[in-house]
Amino acid sequence: MELIAGILGRVVAQCNISVKVFFPGNQSAPSFWIAGQDDNDVMAVTQPQARQGRGRRAVGWGLAAALGLALSGGQDERRAASGDTAFRSGLTALHNFEYEQANEAFREARRADPTLVLAYWGEALTYYQTLWRNENVEAARRALAALGGSPGARAAKARNPREKGLLGAVELLFGEGDAATRHRRYVDAMAKVAAENPDDPDVVSLYGLALLGTTSRSLIGFGDARDPGLAGSELQKQVATLLNHVLLPHPRHPGALHYLLHTYDDPEHAPLALEAARTYASVAQGASHALHMPAHIFLQLGLWHDAASSDQAAYDESDEWVQHQKLPLALRNYHALSWLQYELLQLGRYAAAHATIDQIEPVVKDMGPTGIGAAQADHGPHQPLLSDLSSMRARFVIEARRWDLMATANTFGNVNELFAIGISAARTGNVPAARTVRERLAARTTAPEEGDMRPAIAIMERELSALIELASGRTDEAVGLLETAAQAELNLPPPLGLPAPIKPAPELLGEVLLEVGRPGGAAPQFESVLKRHANRSLSVLGRARAAAATGDTATARRRYQELLANYDRADADIAEVQEARAALAATATPTPGTNIVPWISAGVVLGVFVLWWGSRGSRRTRGSQLKKKTKAGRRGS
Repeated sequence: MELIAGILGRVVAQCNISVKVFFPGNQSAPSFWIAGQDDNDVMAVTQPQARQGRGRRAVGWGLAAALGLALSGGQDERRAASGDTAFRSGLTALHNFEYEQANEAFREARRADPTLVLAYWGEALTYYQTLWRNENVEAARRALAALGGSPGARAAKARNPREKGLLGAVELLFGEGDAATRHRRYVDAMAKVAAENPDDPDVVSLYGLALLGTTSRSLIGFGDARDPGLAGSELQKQVATLLNHVLLPHPRHPGALHYLLHTYDDPEHAPLALEAARTYASVAQGASHALHMPAHIFLQLGLWHDAASSDQAAYDESDEWVQHQKLPLALRNYHALSWLQYELLQLGRYAAAHATIDQIEPVVKDMGPTGIGAAQADHGPHQPLLSDLSSMRARFVIEARRWDLMATANTFGNVNELFAIGISAARTGNVPAARTVRERLAARTTAPEEGDMRPAIAIMERELSALIELASGRTDEAVGLLETAAQAELNLPPPLGLPAPIKPAPELLGEVLLEVGRPGGAAPQFESVLKRHANRSLSVLGRARAAAATGDTATARRRYQELLANYDRADADIAEVQEARAALAATATPTPGTNIVPWISAGVVLGVFVLWWGSRGSRRTRGSQLKKKTKAGRRGS
């Protein structure tokens, strides 16, 4: 033993690491941890990890594992140590919302050590995906039954009050009663456990998560439009206080970091989570959802480069996981991919944004017939991957203003794609087709299966109605409809994720007002969008044009500079880049005594018409091939 300890001491000194031995709970077997210079960088040691390690750290891990075996001194102790390591791996995965991996780790833990009560607790808890509103009560009950035949029998196996409290909370979560009653009882039970263990980072973090599950995280709330939601509520303050209490002594705790990002995921409070987002990005390696989560805050703040990096990493990680596990490609993280597409569009990288569609479209095709066709579009089943694909196709058309890609389409996968078809028809002068789409949209505004999307669909229906009026020459009617739509959108709760409606109504109103020569009214519309969707490129562009057209040169310059910062690596043929550069060059060093404002204003107003109506032709060359792809892959809803 002394020899092993002596050798280990020399190795860890060279590697700038430390080995810590402790006895978790009432276990007789110690757990071994390797820590870097920052004690928050902690890794549990297992023999498989020692075998898979590389370089100096591999030597340290291997010797630590050897030391662990030597100190354990018996099969029971080795089994307990192995179970504890698997349990902690499961707990980290649980905090990261990697529920499949967590479930597997907890099951491994109870196989290694059938007496490890919290392994059964953790497995059961993987069946309650709090913020996703998914639960499998029967599967959770089976996991608990493997520990004992009754709540009393299971509680008797708890080794300390903390374990008994956590187990009791899950018993209530999956006990008798309807979902609302069970969830409320669980929150109350977790409050008691957290009060008894105020310095336990896992317990307090899980209590914060339980509280988050009691409030609305959606567009209109969980069936109650009166629910004010999380943003600005007392509950938001309470959860943030709990999680920040955890992060003071544990600044890299995955649960507290993760849940804080969800807590502050709204435009007003997102700045408070920026540091946590950057920290979580550095500790979330190997977990796709965790790698995606910082993008929630980056998107709220309009930090497009950071957001794209997060979502690219999240999607790549999921792809690697699927390939390593030999799983179906349908299990890749297409949620992160759809966000990545939106972020690339904000960066003016339209070609790369369209390439994201190529990642999901073949997978949807390979899944076989969807049962959704044009005739069934208003009544067909919902398929998540098809819906993701449809929204991505729609988003590309709307953000890139590629009306030619869907102007004549008649099949679609969800309401976003239906809206994109309608706006494309209206923008290309096909009023009859646009009216047909508007009627379908109107029917979806009351469809129960649309759920939280119904308020957004109603706004999109008004937007399309306005464009139909505009195409028919009724400008005042068009503006009136858009004013109503814009106000309805501003009355929605703060945005959570990508824009819904897919085309912000105030932005469309501002663009139409520029088109019809009313730039003064356009400016506040773009400003209202930028408060809800920070640094959104089309609204930054619109605000710059409105400022230039009204003689506000300082604002025009500032907004054009912001656009160019977004478009620093944009596609070479983005016309708006040239427009911004020309406007900045024209206002950089004016000749004394020369009033250049009228010239700049007139040029920008003319540019609005040319770029808007000419986008079909200017982009048609590089889009003909994409049009064929999109049409070929389109399905109905």
